[in-house]
Amino acid sequence: MTFHLHNRQDALNVLPGDMKLAAQLLDCCDYCLARARAAQFGRDLNEAEKWVKEFLRCKRDLDKLIERKKDHDKLVQIVEEMQRMGIDVSIVARMGE
Repeated sequence: MTFHLHNRQDALNVLPGDMKLAAQLLDCCDYCLARARAAQFGRDLNEAEKWVKEFLRCKRDLDKLIERKKDHDKLVQIVEEMQRMGIDVSIVARMGE
C-alpha cells in the first residue's frame, strides 16, 4: 500500500501564520513513512511501527491546522452573510465582550 497526498497544496490549506509549521509537519509525514518503509524492508517491524506512530502524530497535528483553517473560513462566511443582511458585525462583536 502506498500513501499519496492528492495534492501537497491540499495538505497545506492552513492559515498563513500556520504555513511554516504545516510544511514542517508534511515533511515529517514524508520522512516517517520513508523510515517505516525502510524498516519494513529490513524486517524490523518494531522500528517500522515506531515510525508509523510518529507519522500518525505528525498527521494528527497537521489535521488540526487544516481544521483550524476550515473553522476560520466558516466564520468569515458567517460574517460576510451578516454584512449582506445589513447587520453591523462590529456591534455584534462588542455584545460578546
